[in-house]
Amino acid sequence: MQNNGLLPLDAQKLKSIAVIGPNADDDLSQLGDWSLGSPQHPPEAGKHPREKTTTILDGIRTLAPAGLEVRYERGCSIIDEDLSGIPAAVAAAHAADVIVAVVGDHLHFIGETQSTATLELQGGQIALLDALEKTGKPMIVVLVNSKPLVLPKSVQRAAAIVELFNPGMEGGQALAEALVGLLNPSGKLTISFPVHVGQQPIFYSQVRGQHGDRYADLTQEPLFAFGHGLSYTQYAYSNLRLAASTLGNGETALVSVDVENTGLRAGVEIVQVYVSDGVTSATWVNKALKGFARIELAPGEKKTVQVELPWKSFQIVNAQGETVVEPGEFEILVGSSSRDRDLLKATLLIE
Repeated sequence: MQNNGLLPLDAQKLKSIAVIGPNADDDLSQLGDWSLGSPQHPPEAGKHPREKTTTILDGIRTLAPAGLEVRYERGCSIIDEDLSGIPAAVAAAHAADVIVAVVGDHLHFIGETQSTATLELQGGQIALLDALEKTGKPMIVVLVNSKPLVLPKSVQRAAAIVELFNPGMEGGQALAEALVGLLNPSGKLTISFPVHVGQQPIFYSQVRGQHGDRYADLTQEPLFAFGHGLSYTQYAYSNLRLAASTLGNGETALVSVDVENTGLRAGVEIVQVYVSDGVTSATWVNKALKGFARIELAPGEKKTVQVELPWKSFQIVNAQGETVVEPGEFEILVGSSSRDRDLLKATLLIE
């Protein structure tokens, strides 16, 4: 979700990594709600075997080359505000070249009957992250969580933020491979991250006129938007075009766009196609994701991506409760996320 250039790490040039945080070596947090051992099952049902899960700490230790020291401190708890472990965590951070801080949710705060009144990081996590930031060491924040979170300033200023959600048994291996560049991330957010819980609802497909560009004293822009996701390379979009500028009853629109890998690594980009109906007879969303394509590109390679939008892509539900396509101008928006600044636009007329 964020990277100032620190990632991918060159593990051969590092002498020490500090892996810190309550979710760094917590196998159940990786598995999430409804796994054996979670509150959704009675204690007599048992627990998913610890040895079957590669935690983040496990994964980093496994991939660390000879001579790279991996220091680990839990630092704090998520379910209480015991801060006694922070001094040891800070000491480990001072002794390391880079910090991997693993924070997020606990099973007590996710799942059925376990809603929380806040999206803030719970327990001692904010105090831990603030203390780690003050060390001045570059910090990679890894999120293991089941919902969007409100991230403190210490996280927003971090060198990198990696979202794992509940990555499962091999999540630690995948994270370690991503940190050192053995895989090139290509994931895109299926939710939006708010700056503050007071912004909610912050989903991308807002109904027109629901809010302005501000809500009370806060921006209405999310911290990280639906569809956002970074890579270790860069992509350029150009030459958005439609096979036809008008669409007749029941027809399919063909959308084409050129995508170029302008970076130095091979990668996968998820091209997103949104539709916005300019004028509607009933209240409707400003834009909605109606198609996407997954494209692999070598460095310097450019490809034309084509996405079909069937007739139903332009439907709304009118005041009579009927599913209809209304005539008029539609905007076709194509790009790397749902943010307007990331989208090319073309106009389609439906007759």
